[in-house]
Amino acid sequence: MKNLRLLLLLTILCSVPFVSNGQEKDKNKYKKKDQEQLEMYEDGDYLFPPQPRNNWSIGLKGGLAFVSGDVKMRPGYAAGLDVRKALGHAFSLRLQATGGQAYGQNYQPTYGYRNHAGNPWAEEYYPGGNNVVPGSSELVPQVYYNFQMTYADVSLQGVLNLNNINFYKEQTKWNIYLAFGAGGMMYHTRVDLKDANDELYTHFTEVTAQPLNDSNNPGVDGRRARLDILSSRQDGVYETPAEGHSDEEGFVIGERGFVINPQVNVGFGIRYRLGRRVEIELEHRLATATDDLLDGQRWQENGGGTQNGQWASAITPLTRDFDSYNHTTLGLHFRLGPGEDAAWWSNPLTEIYSNAQESRQLVKKLTDDSDNDGVPDLYDKEPDTPENTPVDNQGRTLDSDGDGYPDIEDDEPFSLKGCNVDNNGVMIDADNDGTPDCIDKEPNSPPGHYYDANGVAIIMNDPGNNNSTSNANVPCLLPIIHFDLNRDEIKPEFYPELYYIAQVMKNDKEVKVRAIGHTDNRNTDAYNEDLSKRRVDNAVNFLVNTYGIDRGRFLTGYEGEKKTLIKNLADNHNPKLEPLHYVNRRVEFECVRE
Repeated sequence: MKNLRLLLLLTILCSVPFVSNGQEKDKNKYKKKDQEQLEMYEDGDYLFPPQPRNNWSIGLKGGLAFVSGDVKMRPGYAAGLDVRKALGHAFSLRLQATGGQAYGQNYQPTYGYRNHAGNPWAEEYYPGGNNVVPGSSELVPQVYYNFQMTYADVSLQGVLNLNNINFYKEQTKWNIYLAFGAGGMMYHTRVDLKDANDELYTHFTEVTAQPLNDSNNPGVDGRRARLDILSSRQDGVYETPAEGHSDEEGFVIGERGFVINPQVNVGFGIRYRLGRRVEIELEHRLATATDDLLDGQRWQENGGGTQNGQWASAITPLTRDFDSYNHTTLGLHFRLGPGEDAAWWSNPLTEIYSNAQESRQLVKKLTDDSDNDGVPDLYDKEPDTPENTPVDNQGRTLDSDGDGYPDIEDDEPFSLKGCNVDNNGVMIDADNDGTPDCIDKEPNSPPGHYYDANGVAIIMNDPGNNNSTSNANVPCLLPIIHFDLNRDEIKPEFYPELYYIAQVMKNDKEVKVRAIGHTDNRNTDAYNEDLSKRRVDNAVNFLVNTYGIDRGRFLTGYEGEKKTLIKNLADNHNPKLEPLHYVNRRVEFECVRE
């Protein structure tokens, strides 16, 4: 049985195609141009499946904007829109547009703003090189830079997924990614230089008087105190254009001129899957535009200060690094169109794992036999057959004669087809003559006689007594059974003959039966003698095992091809002679009385 299971397993594994989830793949999942590859893959003619369809995703985002430059940053706001299309499971392209405003405010004073044409702080607080504030007796003060930068940009980015290929999970709800790209940006920067009365601020001395670290008041945060003073004195209106590039006219929208620059950016984000079509995203992006005036300031402090009550005349140099701007946003994204999930969510190993699982399930079905009846569960139409119950090749309880009683409960498992049986599965024989009613030509035979194969009583007169009906000298006529070429199995068509022999032996407990085996005249003498022996043994075993006849009541003989009924047949396989050879392949039975 184990060898049979192994052969069956190998046959099915070689003939059944691997199809995901045990069903035909959804062809709408793939593009028309990939249908041929899909068919080749399903037929086993190509190693790789086609890439599934992948729809567009659109997202809206908003959050905080910052400028990293020469003025201390303060958070502003940012908003954006992007569309994304996956090129594979690990890489996507994204077109992104963002805009917003960022702010800055220094809490440390600045001296290096003077003598720079176009710098609003120099032009207002140090006009023409004067050392005093117009309308005041104060020397040119230390000022505190601030700015408001308004920007917009567009960029094309590559998005690299960092965790969607998860070897131990079909699909994750988290997606971590790295984005990088380039594009263009425009910006406009202004400063809060004047108060609500369009006057210059004159309170900077008050701010400077607040020490950053006050040893007399260790609990006071000098930085915070300065920013509070500035916030309370300034009106929050950024009315004055910041220093710009003298060689650039920019792009004018309304009354504002915007500087246009190329920019490169890099971002890091994490997405969470809310549903099949909706995702939420947290992202931080940093961009640089090779520009040092995003915050309106590009001068170092070297050379600033006073000497003998007068400003030093040294010109300060440019700062070392360019400014950059960045934002942190929270976004909501939507997948467009029908079809499968976005490729950045799906695991490319799912196809392999699915086929491997189907193989394991198939092997399990081919090897599992829950009721231990010898038929695998995959083909067992009666998977809960009681233990030790004979079954057919489909695992159903065996009823060899089809009389409605399973063999395990049938006292006569090989009853003739169409015969009525009793509650034990035994053919009904109303007159007890050994011939079931269904074939009995004389269903009311008188008792105490021998009967022929048709159930008819054989009545012979005793020569010594004209009124006697003794059967003591009645000859015992038994049938012959035949076999196929080179075979020793009992053919079902001879079950009635063996049944008749069993009934004769049951009716006459003193009779014994001699079974003699014969073959046709083909093959060697030794082979034919062994074949005739096997035929006899099988016939006797059938009578013993099926009808409970005592094995000691059988005598056996093996003649091989010595006593053929039809002699001188050609030793070949001529089809016309086959019926004659069939007559010679037989087991004869005869009664023996001792």
